[in-house]
Amino acid sequence: MSVVLRRGWSRMRTIKQNNKLLSNCAFQRAMVGVAFFLAMVALMLANTFPKKYDLKVGDIVQEDIVAHKDAIDTVATRKLQVAAANSVPKKYTLDQNVTKEVKGKVAEIFTGVRDVRARDMGESDKIKMLKAVISNGFSDETYSVMLNLSDSELRELETVTKAVIETVMNDGIKEESIDRAKALIIEEFKKVSLPEPVKSAGEDIAFSVIRPNMIFDEEATEREQKAAMETVAPVKITKGQVLIEKGKPVTQEQLELLKELGLLSQDNSSYFKMAFGIAVLVLILEFILAVEIYLFHRDVFENVPYLGLLAIVIITTLFISTVFKTISNFLVPVSAGSMLISILINPHIAVTASFVMSIAVGVLLGNDFASALVALVGGLMGTYFTKKVMQRGDLTKAGGLVGLANFLIIFGFGFLNNNSLLDIARQSFWGIANGFLSSILTIGLLPFLENSFGITTSVRLLELSNPNQPLLRRLLLEAPGTYHHSIIVGNLAEAAAEAVGGDALLARVGASYHDIGKLKRPYFFIENQLTSDNPHDKLNPTLSALIITSHVKDGLEIARQYKLPPVIQDFIAQHHGTSLLTYFYKKALDNHEEKKIGESSFRYDGPKPQTKEAAIVMLADSAEAAVRSMTKPTPGKIEGLIRQIIKEKLADGQLDESNLTLKDLDKIAAAFSKVLTGIFHTRIEYPEKLKELERKG
Repeated sequence: MSVVLRRGWSRMRTIKQNNKLLSNCAFQRAMVGVAFFLAMVALMLANTFPKKYDLKVGDIVQEDIVAHKDAIDTVATRKLQVAAANSVPKKYTLDQNVTKEVKGKVAEIFTGVRDVRARDMGESDKIKMLKAVISNGFSDETYSVMLNLSDSELRELETVTKAVIETVMNDGIKEESIDRAKALIIEEFKKVSLPEPVKSAGEDIAFSVIRPNMIFDEEATEREQKAAMETVAPVKITKGQVLIEKGKPVTQEQLELLKELGLLSQDNSSYFKMAFGIAVLVLILEFILAVEIYLFHRDVFENVPYLGLLAIVIITTLFISTVFKTISNFLVPVSAGSMLISILINPHIAVTASFVMSIAVGVLLGNDFASALVALVGGLMGTYFTKKVMQRGDLTKAGGLVGLANFLIIFGFGFLNNNSLLDIARQSFWGIANGFLSSILTIGLLPFLENSFGITTSVRLLELSNPNQPLLRRLLLEAPGTYHHSIIVGNLAEAAAEAVGGDALLARVGASYHDIGKLKRPYFFIENQLTSDNPHDKLNPTLSALIITSHVKDGLEIARQYKLPPVIQDFIAQHHGTSLLTYFYKKALDNHEEKKIGESSFRYDGPKPQTKEAAIVMLADSAEAAVRSMTKPTPGKIEGLIRQIIKEKLADGQLDESNLTLKDLDKIAAAFSKVLTGIFHTRIEYPEKLKELERKG
């Protein structure tokens, strides 16, 4: 039993640890990053891997095999380079030392002859000795001639032989031209006026010692061959070029070319190389995007749903680009992703995302630099023109401007590449179509992404500010005083938000809905009471306070019922903060109820305003109600009352969490005074006669 319990506790502890890990923000961010990385790599690999073929020499191909990218035909280029290298003649160097050595050999032969001639022995013995001393394989006749010549004749033969050898060798003798050199020796001896037997002996001596004196210069030859190979222009293969025609047999050279291009199924190394290269590229792009968000947009970095949204928009944009690239490379709608990121998340992040998406698109389009640049320009233009979108028509206008930018850059590229006017016009048309396609995609996807991630864009805020919205219509018909009050508070909040650099549109829309909780019991609020009867006069102060404060909770219930965005619900919850209902609290004190109920029962539940806009709506709400109750308002009285209200809220700590500065509060007071003075100014009193005419009229 105890073992079972221990296992159960261990399993529960593991589940809790897993749940804790899954709820950890850092872990969630890491999971978003990993998912984004894998999705990017998979998408790019699926669209960049070429089709592979299982072929061997002699196979008949069933379809045209075309190049999937621009490349160099290394096989054909190598053949041309080898031919150029072979055409370079070998380089030789004339070695004069060899000539000297050969002439030295001749001198040794004649020295040996003189030594033997000086011996006292018969001719036959001298010939035998001479053969032993000079083992050059001369004929017996040559030996006999050299022995029988006089000293002067022997010297002349030696001199002539050396001269002939020097003449022939000075022209250079290569290994393969020995026979030619011997022929030249014969020719040279023919020019000499010596008896034929003596010439023959000289030729015999020269033939025995002659050898090549042209030495092969391997280094110089290789240098010349390399220079010749470098002059060969590489044979280029363009994307789409037919490598092997359908129905033709595959040759060895074509097979080698397919292998070079990584198109053979037997070669998996190209897969790994391409996958590794894409993985490294995606990793770098994701790192750039992550650093940008971490360093400059920490609020987005801490918001995991925003990071997920960013990843989804980028992946979706690239996926859509793979569909439209089949029509034209200039139709890929990168600007759609940039506009969505700009509107939903942040324009500055959209700029970096445009850079990331453009590089990825360039790879998807086969490393097409021109298309990547057009995509980048379109993305940047889309970001710039959607920085402040006030209505959906602005997105159409942004799409038109993106199309214009695309048109201009494609037009410029066309002339730069000396394309025909027809090609330039056709490609420029796709650039313009790209802009409108991007705006259509943005308009279509924006509502889905807004609802899915709970993001309220300026477009959604404008829709909510429409008086024909069902909830605002209800407020107008069921609580007209509250509706009018909300309109004025909205005008005040908008003016003040503009003054302090806040979101004026958000402040106005938030003010329009801040009091919708009063729809539940409209006549318990003074602005909706058409008669002098006040139901609170008949109620206990505590109950009155409970009814008044409950309009916040009621407002949140109505907001959820009508699916108002969370950012608008924040205005409903925070527009009173934890303020004290002073009137009813003092009334309770007058009735001696303070012993039964403390001050906390007469305060709103909060929270206090968390943003500038929510704090502005709180101040505008109080200022409008206070000024409306003044009997004879003047600009000075209005401004004094407004500053008094702001001072009280500040002293009560209601503005502590709103990031408003004292300088901001001064600007808010000035903005409120200007608007309220224009609304509640003192009217001119008509003279009695004009009043009488007015009554008659």
